[in-house]
Amino acid sequence: MKATKSLLAVAVTSTLLAASLTGCGGSSNNSSSVNTVDTPEYAYLRVFHAAPDAPAVNVWLNGSPALEGVDYQVSSGAIQVPAGSHTVQVDAILADGSPLTVIPETQLMLDADTEYNVVATGKAGLIGTGDPMEFGPQIIARPALMPDGARIQVMHASPDAPMVDVFITAPGDDLSTAMPFADNVSFPMATDAVEVPAGSYQVRITLPDDPTVVVFDSGTVDVPAGSDWFVAAVTNTDAGSSPVNLLVDAASASLVVRDAAMEADIRVAHTISDAPAVDVWINGSAPAMDSPLYNVSFKDFTGYLMVPAGDYRFDVGVNGTDPVVVVDALGLDASLMPAYKYTALAIGNLGDGMANDELFVVMDENTRRVATEAKLRAIHASTLAGDVDIYVSADATPSSDDVILAGVPFKGDSTVLSVSPGTAYVMVTPAGDPGTIAIGPAELPLEGGTLTTLVAIDDPMSATGVSVISLDD
Repeated sequence: MKATKSLLAVAVTSTLLAASLTGCGGSSNNSSSVNTVDTPEYAYLRVFHAAPDAPAVNVWLNGSPALEGVDYQVSSGAIQVPAGSHTVQVDAILADGSPLTVIPETQLMLDADTEYNVVATGKAGLIGTGDPMEFGPQIIARPALMPDGARIQVMHASPDAPMVDVFITAPGDDLSTAMPFADNVSFPMATDAVEVPAGSYQVRITLPDDPTVVVFDSGTVDVPAGSDWFVAAVTNTDAGSSPVNLLVDAASASLVVRDAAMEADIRVAHTISDAPAVDVWINGSAPAMDSPLYNVSFKDFTGYLMVPAGDYRFDVGVNGTDPVVVVDALGLDASLMPAYKYTALAIGNLGDGMANDELFVVMDENTRRVATEAKLRAIHASTLAGDVDIYVSADATPSSDDVILAGVPFKGDSTVLSVSPGTAYVMVTPAGDPGTIAIGPAELPLEGGTLTTLVAIDDPMSATGVSVISLDD
C-alpha cells in the first residue's frame, strides 16, 4: 500500500487528539455564560524511507497505525498533528509478513508551527553494531511556513555516498563560476532551508571542491510557486552509474528524481546446450576480444553491463568464424529504459527442429537487496522439461506447505520472491507430479541481503537431461 493511501488513519488519530485538547470555559456568577473554545495549535510530520537495505515499514503514531507498507524511496507527505507530546514507532515488515520493531516507541515533543522531517536512513544490516552508518532515525526540524516563492532543503541521506557539494542553479549554468547551495555535505547532514524564487532549476552534486566531477545531474526541474521541498539524496539501488537519486517530498506527495542521463544495465547468459561459443554484437558492432560479450560458452553469463538507455539491435555470431556465421534466430530488437536492469537469455535447442530458439530478454525488477530477507527468482529456459512446478522448501521433500510455483511453462518467470533467510531446498518437478524430482534438491543457504536468480536449462551432462545455473550470489 502506498503511504499516501494510509493517511486516513492519521487524519482520524489527529482529529481525536485535537478533540482532547479542546477546553470549555467555566460559568460566571452572571445570569448568562459564555463558552470559549481553545484553538488547537499544530505541528507537522513528514516521514521518509531512505534506508537502502531496509524492508518496507509500518509507522505507528501514539500507539495507532499511521502509515502502512512505506517502501524505500517513499515519503508520507505532510501529516498535521496537534502540538505537544507524541510517540512514534517504526516496525519493519519481514519476508513472512510479520512485524519487527526497529525503532522502539519514542516520545517526541512537537512544537507548534514546526515541521519535523523524520528520515529513516543508514544500513539495516548494521543494526546493533554501533557503526555510524547503522539504521536509525534522523529528525530535521524547521519552521512550518508557506514560502512566498519556494523553499528547498537538502539532506545527504545515502550511507554509501561520500562527502559532496550541492549546486542548485539555473539550467545550464557554468559550475566553475557558481556558488554551491551547500558544500562539504556528508552523511547524514542537512543543508539550511533556503527560500528561492519559483522557476526552473538544475540540481547537480559534485565531489567536494571540484565542480568538474558531477556525480548527479537532475536536468531541468520545475519548482512551482509555494513549493516547500525537503529533498533527501538517497542511495541509487537501480541501474545506472549515478550513486544517488533524489527523494523529494513536496508536502502533499513524493517523487523520485533520477539522473537525467541514467543508464540501463543488461547481462547475457548462454543456455543453449547444443550451440557453440558465441559473440554478442550490439548495434552492428562486434565485441572486443576482452569484452564479456566475446566467446560466451554454454552455461556462461556476464555481469551487468551498463549501456545508455535507448533502442538496441542484438545479434549473435559463432565465435571464431570468418566470415562471421550469424545465428539469425537469436537476433533481437529491444528498448532499454533508464534505471532498469535486464537479463538476455539465449534459449532453445538448435537440433530439435523446433522454432524455440531466441534471445529472450526479461526485465529484472525488485532487485534491491534487503537485509531482513533473501530474494529468489526462477526462470524456465529448458526446452525438455515441459510445464513444471517449482518448490522452495525447508527440507528436501516437496510438500503442500512449501512455496510452490505451479505450472510454470517454458520461458516462465517466477519474478522475484521475498523469502525468510535460512537454508532452503529448491526442487523442480513435472507439473502436478511432486514424486518426480527433475532438478534438485538443490540446497541454497539463503542469507539476508542476497538475490539468487536460478535458470532451468537443458543439460546433456545431467542424468535427467536438465539442470540449473545461478546468475547471482
